[in-house]
Amino acid sequence: MGRRHAAGRCSCQITEFQTAQINGARLNHSRDPNGVMNMKPRRGFAQKFEAGLATICVCLLTMMSIVVIVQVCSRYIFNYSFVWAEELVRYLMIWMVMVGSALVQMKNEHIRIDFFPALAGPRGRRIMEIFFRLCTLIFLTIIAYKGVKVSYFNRLFESSGLRINMIWPSLAIPLGAILIGGYTLAGLTADVIQLFTWPKERLAEFDQKLQLERYQTTSEHQSATDQKEH
Repeated sequence: MGRRHAAGRCSCQITEFQTAQINGARLNHSRDPNGVMNMKPRRGFAQKFEAGLATICVCLLTMMSIVVIVQVCSRYIFNYSFVWAEELVRYLMIWMVMVGSALVQMKNEHIRIDFFPALAGPRGRRIMEIFFRLCTLIFLTIIAYKGVKVSYFNRLFESSGLRINMIWPSLAIPLGAILIGGYTLAGLTADVIQLFTWPKERLAEFDQKLQLERYQTTSEHQSATDQKEH
């Protein structure tokens, strides 16, 4: 029994220590202007702009769901299909993907394999991150340039179902690339500042706090999922 109580006290101390580290990470992030994932509450135009993008994604997804449900019900109940429904859903999805990708890039949460950056150490990881972001910016520049050319060419055509100018669905590609590129450039700037101005110890501490933050977020999501299942 004594051993069990000792183990219980030890686990509680570890949990409290991790919680304190996470809370310290949040506090330091709010004070740190140069972090890649700065947790300081965004104010003013930037915060409103990001909230606006999130609202646009929610509205686009809602419209897609409504159109699909109406189309399915109309086809199987009334034996009638809207010729523009599939086309509208396709264009809405293109816009939602491009706008949503910019939001995910802002949070630096795109799916990737970070095994090798994790092994490279604090400075090595940022060098790799800078290289990855530069490659991303080159790719997005090409996408934006080609997207503008395609949009300019498509202005001469009309969609077959909706009868709208094809420039409107085509504009999602260059505008989305520009949005993603803006957030990528912001992350690149933060990585460069950290690499050349922060000491190694501070970089390692910052990375550890980010890992603890992500671990707590994942644990909270898992706990919420488990509670819903039970």
